[in-house]
Amino acid sequence: MSRKDNEDALLQSVALQTAQTILRARLRAERILEQAKLDLQDKARQLDHSLTILRATSTVERERSEFRKMPGYLYQEAYKRKAECRTCVVAEKTPLKIFTARVDGTKDYFNESWFEYAGVGLGKLVGWAWVDLIHIEDIEENLKRWKQSLRTGEPFWVENRLRHATGSYRWHSSCAIPIRDAGDRIWMWVGYCMDIHETKMKTEELGRFLAKEREMRKDAERVNHSKDEFFAMLSHELRNPLNAILGWSQLILQGTMNSESIRKGIETIERNAKIQNKLIEDLFEMSRITAGKVTLELLRIDLSSLTEVVVDSAAPGAEAKKVRLRKIIDSEVGFVLADQNRFQQVLWNLLSNAIKFTPAEGEVEIHVRRVGSRAEVKVKDSGIGIKREFLPHVFDRFRQADSPASRQQIGLGLGLAIVKELVLLHRGTVIAESDGEGKGSVFTISLPLIQHRDTGTGIENQTDILLECDDTRLPLTGLTLLVIDDERDSLEVAKEALTTQGGTVIIAGSAAEGLEILKAKRPDVIICDISMPGKNGYQFIREVRSMPKSTGSSTPAIALTGFARPEDRTKAMIAGYQKHVIKPLDTPKLIAAITDLVPGQSLS
Repeated sequence: MSRKDNEDALLQSVALQTAQTILRARLRAERILEQAKLDLQDKARQLDHSLTILRATSTVERERSEFRKMPGYLYQEAYKRKAECRTCVVAEKTPLKIFTARVDGTKDYFNESWFEYAGVGLGKLVGWAWVDLIHIEDIEENLKRWKQSLRTGEPFWVENRLRHATGSYRWHSSCAIPIRDAGDRIWMWVGYCMDIHETKMKTEELGRFLAKEREMRKDAERVNHSKDEFFAMLSHELRNPLNAILGWSQLILQGTMNSESIRKGIETIERNAKIQNKLIEDLFEMSRITAGKVTLELLRIDLSSLTEVVVDSAAPGAEAKKVRLRKIIDSEVGFVLADQNRFQQVLWNLLSNAIKFTPAEGEVEIHVRRVGSRAEVKVKDSGIGIKREFLPHVFDRFRQADSPASRQQIGLGLGLAIVKELVLLHRGTVIAESDGEGKGSVFTISLPLIQHRDTGTGIENQTDILLECDDTRLPLTGLTLLVIDDERDSLEVAKEALTTQGGTVIIAGSAAEGLEILKAKRPDVIICDISMPGKNGYQFIREVRSMPKSTGSSTPAIALTGFARPEDRTKAMIAGYQKHVIKPLDTPKLIAAITDLVPGQSLS
């Protein structure tokens, strides 16, 4: 039995003993009064003398010796009265709020602790008036239990809040037990109320803490499980394209394949390299978003024109898969405040997803319309749909409806998570709807419209694709380019790509070698990797910028690197580069960066 149980049992015993003593005192008092009427005149002097001695005596032994001088029966009665007096004092002065009640439940006795606590007199407590002290939220349960105990004779117990004299409420443990006569009939109740407010508050606080700790533990377990699933999925998704790349590379290197097979192998390698690059880009994009490092360049964008551009870009993919691509675009929908590239990425993700998950002969629709003061873009497909139980998690990171072992589509489950985060950054909303598996899905984006149109802005006709000129001159004709990279394969790829566009390419395998070539050859543009042994790309460009002008210190430079974070770009710019191009090599982007750096070289 716990310490608390022992204390409760002791308090209950004290309360019971007190009530019994009070009852015995009442009965004995009546008998003594009757007996006293007969003996009072004869023994008054002796009794008065004994009581005088009792009041004057300070020790128990003195009291007993004086009492023993009395006749035996008077001694016994006087001693019992004194004991009962002491018990009454204890009942009145105890901090427990003691009460008694009649058999019908009306309370007829309250000790001093009640009056001190409630700040009211007996008239505000006796009968059923005590109910007014109970908190309104606890009255129903209190009365229900009290009436049940009166009906069944079972002990009463409840925890409730009682009003203090100050108007505040404190938690109490209220108990009452029945007192039975010789015939086992209840003829009164005795009980007490004990203040448990501090204990109750600490218990509730502990309960809240434990509930929070359990929830945190569940969250940690979910995160840990998601992490394990993510790494398994990441390994699977990265190995798939890598397997195709390595397999075809080995077959081509054997030298036994015909030209058609070689072409097919190279196409497969390129396709899988792009898939792997997209996976890595999604990881970096999600990392930047969650770190709050995405900066939007907000412009007034004509939403209908932007959607037309995205649909035209997605059309070849839909046609190749034999998916009908339908557009219903209101050309007068208006302007939105958006980052053109980022929102184009959002629309592309939704549209390409719809095409990917729609079988041949299926249909994908994109609707753009105005709804009140907002623009709405709806992408609807007749594809595989979304399971109802998965629908609430469709925008979660690293979540896909299929398990890694049974997944039919390539990806890390980041595309829709990126869509949601970018839409939120544009102060918009995105929702997903589906009637279930095999019944297609609908994704709806809503953005606030700019009320006052500006016809001088909108989508500018920009593209990274190199435009062909009227003449046959290649874009890099006449340029000498210095490419620095410690990876031999990277050097060869860059050399081949730039040479086919008319450039004269000089390669260097280290920063030190690049510095020597720069002084001797004076190239038009430097293209340098960042991560290199010995002297890295940052150190290289700082040394170049510190050289005399006559040795090529002002030569335009491009950082060609796998470091793709915004802070990496900033670091490269601060070090001395004018452009930052991310690996793997995207030839059109690199050529566009080169022509931007060389005056008069950009073609139009």
